[in-house]
Amino acid sequence: MNMITKQHPELYPIVRAHYLASAVCFVLIGVLFFFASADFAGHYFQPKLLAITHLAALGWVTMVIFGAAYQLVPVILETGLSGYRLPWLSFVAFLSGLVLLVCSFWRFEPGLCMQGGALLLLTGMLGFTIVIFLTGKRLKNKKENIHQEMINTSCIWLLATGILGVLLVFNLRYAFLPQDHLQFLRLHAHMGMGGWFLLLVIGVSSKLVPMFLVSRKQNLQLLDWVYYLLNGGLLAFVIDTYLEGINNRTYLIALLPAAAFIIYFIYLIQCYRSRMKRKLDLPMMYTVLSFILLLAALLIQPLIINAHVQNTTQGIALTKLYGLLVLMGWLSLLILGQAFKTLPFLVWLKIYGPGTGKEPTPLPSDLYSQKLLIIQGIAFTGFILSMITMALSGLATPARIASGCLLLTALCYLLNLTRVLTHKKTTGHA
Repeated sequence: MNMITKQHPELYPIVRAHYLASAVCFVLIGVLFFFASADFAGHYFQPKLLAITHLAALGWVTMVIFGAAYQLVPVILETGLSGYRLPWLSFVAFLSGLVLLVCSFWRFEPGLCMQGGALLLLTGMLGFTIVIFLTGKRLKNKKENIHQEMINTSCIWLLATGILGVLLVFNLRYAFLPQDHLQFLRLHAHMGMGGWFLLLVIGVSSKLVPMFLVSRKQNLQLLDWVYYLLNGGLLAFVIDTYLEGINNRTYLIALLPAAAFIIYFIYLIQCYRSRMKRKLDLPMMYTVLSFILLLAALLIQPLIINAHVQNTTQGIALTKLYGLLVLMGWLSLLILGQAFKTLPFLVWLKIYGPGTGKEPTPLPSDLYSQKLLIIQGIAFTGFILSMITMALSGLATPARIASGCLLLTALCYLLNLTRVLTHKKTTGHA
C-alpha cells in the first residue's frame, strides 16, 4: 500500500503530541490511584474516582486513540488525512477541557470550570470526528468497507457519549434530567465503552491484526455480523434501560453483543491460525492477552445484571471490577502492546524511509527496549491481580499495591515511548 511507504511531514508531530500527552496522563493515574486508595472501598460515584475514571477514559485511552487514528486510519482507508490544522485545534481543546474537568471532579466543584471543561472536550471530539469523516470522503472508491463503517459509527457514538456527558455535568448543578442521575451515568458509560472504544478497536484491530500476523484468511462477512449485533444490542440497551432501567429483558439484550464478541473472537482465531508469522513478539502477545481480559469482563456482565434485578449490594463491587477490567485492563494492555507496533514504524518511516533499500537500517522493533517492555508486563500483571483483589474485597491495601504497580507500568511505558520518539539515525545494521 502506498500509504505504508510515504507519510505527510505534518503527521508525525501531531501523532507524537497525542502519544506523549496520553503517557503523561497514564503516569498521573498511577499517582492519583494512590491518593484515592481508600475511596475504592465505597461506591463508584465519588469525586476522586470520577476524576480518575475520566482521566483514564479520556486522557489515557481516548487521547492515544486520537493519535493512533490519525496515523492508522489513512493506512486502513488507503488515503491521506484530510488536513492537519483541525487535529491540532482538536488536541488543544481536548487537552484543555480534560484538565478543567478532572480538576473539577477531584475537588467536586460542578461550576463553570467543570462545564467549560466538558464543552471543550466535546469540541475536541467534534474536531476529531470531522477529520475522520472528511478523510473517508477522500476515498477514490466511494463504497465504504466494514472497517470504515465501524470507525465512522464509533465516532458517532463518541459524540453521543460526549453530549450526554455534557448534559450530566450541567445536571449536577441544575438537576433538569427526567431520570435518576446514576441511570444516565450508566448509559453514558456503556455508550462510551461499547459504542466508542469497543467498536473502534474492533474496526481497527480487524485490519491490523491480520496485517501484523500476515494472516492468509480474513472472513470479512463475520465482521458484518459483529457490526450489526453490537450496534443493535447497544441501541436496545440504551432505549430499554432509559425507559425501564435494568430488568429481566436486559439478559436477552445482552445476548446480542455477546454473540458479536463470540463471532469476533472466531474471526481473530481464524486470523491467528492462518498466520504466516509463526512467532509472536511481545507487543502482539500483549494484544492477545488483552482480549482475554475483555472476555473476563464480559463474563461478569450476567452477574451485574442479576445484582441490579435482585437489587443486591454486590452490584457495586461487580460494576467496579467490570469497569476496571475493561478500562484499565483490556484497553490499557492493548495500548501497552500496540503502541510499540505502530509508533516505532512511524518514527522509523520518518528517519529511514527516504533511504529505504539504499543503506542498512535497523528494524522498527530495534527502536524500543525489550527489557522495559518485559518489566512493564510484570508490573502490569501485579496491577491486574491487586486490582481484582481490591474490587472484590473493598480493602485499601490491595489498592495501594495496585497503584505502585500501575505507576511502575506507566513509567516504563513513558521511558520506552520517549526512547522511540528521541531515536537518532543509525546505520550499519545487517
